[in-house]
Amino acid sequence: MSRTKVLFVVPDGVGIKNYLYSSVLAHLKKNSDISIWSPLPHEAFNGIKDIHNVTFNYSQIELLPETPLTRLFRESASYARMLHNSRLKRNETILTNWRPQTYNLKVKILYAAAKILGNLFSRDYNRILKFEKKSTKHIPQGVINSYKTRLKECQPDVVFITHQRVAGLMPICLAAKQLNIKTSTVIFSWDNLPKARLAIRTDDYLVWSAWMKNEMMAYYPEIENQAIKIVGTPQFEFYLEEKRIISREVFARLNGLDAKKKWICFSGDDIITSPYDHLFLKDVTESLNSRKNDLQIIFRRSPVDFSKRYDDILKRSKDIVKAVDPLWNIKSQTGWVGYFPKAEDINMQVNLAYHCELVINLGSTMALDFATFDKPCLYLNYNPSNDAMWSTKTIYNFEHFKSMEDLEAVGWINQRSEILNKVELALHNPDGLAPDRKKWMEILVEHPLDSCARRIVKSLS
Repeated sequence: MSRTKVLFVVPDGVGIKNYLYSSVLAHLKKNSDISIWSPLPHEAFNGIKDIHNVTFNYSQIELLPETPLTRLFRESASYARMLHNSRLKRNETILTNWRPQTYNLKVKILYAAAKILGNLFSRDYNRILKFEKKSTKHIPQGVINSYKTRLKECQPDVVFITHQRVAGLMPICLAAKQLNIKTSTVIFSWDNLPKARLAIRTDDYLVWSAWMKNEMMAYYPEIENQAIKIVGTPQFEFYLEEKRIISREVFARLNGLDAKKKWICFSGDDIITSPYDHLFLKDVTESLNSRKNDLQIIFRRSPVDFSKRYDDILKRSKDIVKAVDPLWNIKSQTGWVGYFPKAEDINMQVNLAYHCELVINLGSTMALDFATFDKPCLYLNYNPSNDAMWSTKTIYNFEHFKSMEDLEAVGWINQRSEILNKVELALHNPDGLAPDRKKWMEILVEHPLDSCARRIVKSLS
């Protein structure tokens, strides 16, 4: 049997963590030759060969900025899609995902024009599709040809893209299409589809679950049913690998924790999603301070948030809270593109979920990470500031949270005064809090979890 040639296009560090550190490559190497393209430096991929005993060809690529017309038409279509989706689902919170960039006058004008154009044709779905096609027609053929040359050298049978949100990857998709090379992409996260975050078009789309497939068919009816493949997401397979778990005492020693206390994880969000996360952490630490002799809060920040906004509360409440930072490498770029994980961070996160009693956060997927060990999550559901422009009510009305309708999937902290009681409830009766957490995960992620990598590999054949 001839070996398949698979080209991974990995635009950011999350792709490394979820796909290259997972068992996808271990399964794929049996019948495939592997190549990797990425804007990340070669050092980001150094440990992968040792982890999986696999060889691959690596090539660094530069993602060129879009032309003004390409970006204008794409952003216009994105805004039109958000308007369309908000009407389709009767949910105005979808429009909060329109975040125009304003770092210079030209960009401000572009986004203003995109909003006007998007408003004009948002009620005609066919016109949305036409504007998306217009955006691709303004990608310089020279850029596409350069990728065609590189694809001819690489000669892959399939191009697998680990992130559908990066518009700079569209020329690669067009080059592959012109060469009749199959393309496939994964949907990055559970909340992306309503937000019009499908910045590239491929032959196949890999989704987490039947729930996500139904969403994709609703938001993108032009995509054929057979092109949407339910595979799950490999990020949860790590929790099923017992070899990753170390003893509580060793984990405590490595991270400066008190092994005699019960641990509660506070997982932080990025500053855009939760601008007042530091105030939430302050509320939690102050509310649990009376239990500092037997409880310890472990704070894990978002890998892309190394702001100083938590510093004061971490310093003032060091008797009860301890920061255990993600093990990520930091580069000069901003956002997810400039960061990539160390392999050790996976074990860090697995052991946090295994050894902590529960997790507290604002609407994070960490609820699912903890659910793999059948641990409860408490969602913070009140406003810690007086900012009238931001509200947790908006957050929890996002479409992806409708997946938990009629389920007791998480516990809710609806005001600051409830924090201590809800935490004690979770500690004393974890099965009584959020008893449907496993059912919710089964809705959102295809099971069995440990077959995800095999399903992905099968989809690439």
